[in-house]
Amino acid sequence: MARGFGEFFHTATGHRPYAYQADLAKSGLPRSVRVPSGGGKTAAAVLAWLYRRLVSAVEETPRRLVYVLPQGRLTDHTHARIAEWLYRLGCADEVDLHLLAGPESQNGTWRRHPERTAILVGTHDGLLSRALMRGFADARAMAPVSFGLLNTDAHWVFDEMHLLGPGLPTSVRLQSLRESLGTTAPTGSSWMSSTWDGDASHVAAVGDDAMGARLGAVRRVRRLHPAADPEGYVRDLVDALGSAHVPGTQTIAVLDSARRAREVYSALRTAHPGREIVLVQPYARSVDRRDRARDLEDAGLDRILVTTGALDVGCDVSSRTLFTELAPWSALVQRAGRCNRHGEHPDGGDLLWCVAPTAGRAGAGVVRWLDAHEGEPVTTADLFHADVDHDTPSSQMLHEHDVLAMFDNARGAAPTDASPWICADDDRTVFVAWRAWESGMPAEDEPEPARIEQCEAPLADVRGLLDGGAWLRGPADGRWRRAQADDLRAGSVVLVDSARGGHLPGVGWAPESTTSVPSLSTGRGIAAFQCVAWVSLDRHLLETEEEARALTAALTGLTEGQREAVARAARFHDLGKCHGVFQAMLRDGGGDPPDHLLAKSKAPWNNGVSARPYFRHELVSALILLNGEQWHTPCVDPSLVTYLVAAHHGQVRVSVRPEAAETVEAAPTLLGVRDGDRTPPVTVSPGDHFPAQSLDTEVFRPGGAWTPRALALRDRGDLGPFRLAYLESLVRVADWRSSARHDGPTPEPAPGPAPEAAPEPKF
Repeated sequence: MARGFGEFFHTATGHRPYAYQADLAKSGLPRSVRVPSGGGKTAAAVLAWLYRRLVSAVEETPRRLVYVLPQGRLTDHTHARIAEWLYRLGCADEVDLHLLAGPESQNGTWRRHPERTAILVGTHDGLLSRALMRGFADARAMAPVSFGLLNTDAHWVFDEMHLLGPGLPTSVRLQSLRESLGTTAPTGSSWMSSTWDGDASHVAAVGDDAMGARLGAVRRVRRLHPAADPEGYVRDLVDALGSAHVPGTQTIAVLDSARRAREVYSALRTAHPGREIVLVQPYARSVDRRDRARDLEDAGLDRILVTTGALDVGCDVSSRTLFTELAPWSALVQRAGRCNRHGEHPDGGDLLWCVAPTAGRAGAGVVRWLDAHEGEPVTTADLFHADVDHDTPSSQMLHEHDVLAMFDNARGAAPTDASPWICADDDRTVFVAWRAWESGMPAEDEPEPARIEQCEAPLADVRGLLDGGAWLRGPADGRWRRAQADDLRAGSVVLVDSARGGHLPGVGWAPESTTSVPSLSTGRGIAAFQCVAWVSLDRHLLETEEEARALTAALTGLTEGQREAVARAARFHDLGKCHGVFQAMLRDGGGDPPDHLLAKSKAPWNNGVSARPYFRHELVSALILLNGEQWHTPCVDPSLVTYLVAAHHGQVRVSVRPEAAETVEAAPTLLGVRDGDRTPPVTVSPGDHFPAQSLDTEVFRPGGAWTPRALALRDRGDLGPFRLAYLESLVRVADWRSSARHDGPTPEPAPGPAPEAAPEPKF
């Protein structure tokens, strides 16, 4: 690998670094970075961090870089550029790269290796919601792991901070809370912008002679005056774009509304059948978004790109002519930076703008500046230095008590949604997948839609489809049910009947379309890998402890007490699997299970479903630990160990509530555990012995002692919410890894019918 940053940067990009980029590699990423549009902010942040992490300041540099683009922007392009840099540097195997945007935001593989150097690329809605334990695309049980890893040993970079909406003050406040409440390893944040506010403490690149060509790139400002009525507006806009387009060059048209972008795209295709017209929007299925990202790589085509704000950030694309509807100043500067971006048109480009029939969120200051420069050549430096106020959207202030409250991820725990701190109401999105059913409704065992099937879509648009043809899973029982408007939350996954339409090839999300949408579902498949051994409970506990000790040894910032607490929690985490309900479930599905207590099953027909609904073995594990002190040792905090054991599946943490069906049972039942259930004696090989006992769930019920104990840990000065969730994450990763030791290719099931389910055990 290259030794000096200049060589390192050149290897990655093919260019020499600007002076400010080299400064960042030398001193580290500062709190604020101001660089003119086209000045290489992405390369500056990513490659400076990467150089320090791999070469010059390994121990001082957080191991995760969280690169955040504003919601609604096309992240695939940024992700692909970073992947290319890693490949050229020869470190693609050493540095993990994950895309967390659109349907790919549901990919959880990034959580499995917290000790590895990694880059996460995503949009602020998905990433900030995870950092508040209310992830829009996270399963509820996975929220603590995301929270723990994103708030520890990470550096956040927010690209074009003024486009984050309510997410900007939230990101600032969240960083402040990390610093005041404490994290296990240092976690920082940097905010980047293409506008200058005169603060000399910010890093800027305007004095770099090497940037001269880009700073001097010229575009002429001209205002358009299309008709005010929607139909006439689209007609006049299409005429103006056709007239302004210079053959042999690229024109970009940016519309403030996704619906209007689709209308202009369709009208352009009708008016100019021989010209290439491309629609680029974030609301499309994954394969379509990747195709559009590849289309952007060739800017030398004779074509018109119609887009929303998807290209505002993270795309190094240029045009001879650029049209934009009136937009907030930061967005307008970014769009203007995509007109003659590299100075490739010596005569300059044309920057056209107008006020849309439904005016966007932009202030009068933007209009005054544009009108004042009507017909004038404007350089990139002019845009950077312009004195125009940023419009600050109203937002809900994030307080410390809000973050502490969201540490409880129990179903129904308030606040239930982090949206008010992250995005405006009309910016919230859900995920839609299409399926074709003869019956017009999903089957009872309808599989969850794969990411390739899904399309991110505005929540407000999807509400218009909820007249009986849309379905989502019930949060408690996991069954598909008809979706109601009140059911939808940011990040919900909705199934829609293919016959209803809503998506078009080359367009993406199109709620006005009634054309049937081809389903991309491949049906319920057999998992490629599964457990291929009968794993004893004792063996699994020992192997999980081994994984926990190896993992914590590879991480910095942990105290010896915390390392030991994670290891002991790993040793005891699955004690509750000794319960008869769980043992019966493991043996259900055929095969020839051994007689001893099991932790993992290789039964060929096993479906992992317990005879008792909602059964949580980790609740039993915690009850076993609470019912005796023989396992306590002077060097380990038993309260912390018990909490980590209870929390290791993300379901039994701060507050524990019975499911609705359990409140009507004759015997008191909590998450499938009945008062009076008995567990057999369990001995763990290091010598820990737990006698047979009768279970009483009172301590975990509302009003019991468990919640105050959990809150005391959360609020303890040496822990706090960020450290505590991080320790939870390490126990869970150790559990995943020990389980993976016994995974292998799924064998072909034996012919014949599956055996009947085992009856519920008697107590």
